[in-house]
Amino acid sequence: MFLRHWLAAVLLYLSSNMVFAEGRCPPGMFETGSRDYLACAPIPGYGQGSDNGYDDSPPVPMVWAKRWGAFAGESNGSGFGAVNGSGSESAAKQAALSQCQATASDSKNRCKVLLSFYNQCGAYAWGGGGGITASAVDLATAKERALKSCSAASGVTCKIYSSGCSYAEAVPE
Repeated sequence: MFLRHWLAAVLLYLSSNMVFAEGRCPPGMFETGSRDYLACAPIPGYGQGSDNGYDDSPPVPMVWAKRWGAFAGESNGSGFGAVNGSGSESAAKQAALSQCQATASDSKNRCKVLLSFYNQCGAYAWGGGGGITASAVDLATAKERALKSCSAASGVTCKIYSSGCSYAEAVPE
């Protein structure tokens, strides 16, 4: 009886090394190298969805699409609208006008587009009873231009009322 248990223990011990299918490498890798060093290399196609291990779908061609922004304001009133990221100039202008008309204090008909821009930033500065818009390639420059122009026109220190960017966006062709 003792001999059977001892023989079973020896057989289990000797067969335990056969459990490691990829040797000492992690799953998806196999042993390579020489007797002096061990290296692990990926098993071709391991973990890939298709049979050949590669994504067979063609790449989706991308193009840069313009993105538009606009500011609209009510003359002699407090209505204002600002839009960024529209797909077309007309959509940006219409959305800014709609916002202005929704907030108009005097007349919806007095709302006018003040500025439209694409692939850049815009800012609207207010002070001394009036506002000025400006656009530039980055937000800091647009704000600086709007503040400088507003302060020069009004004679007071203006503040940024609204600003935003409408940068080009990569979209499928």
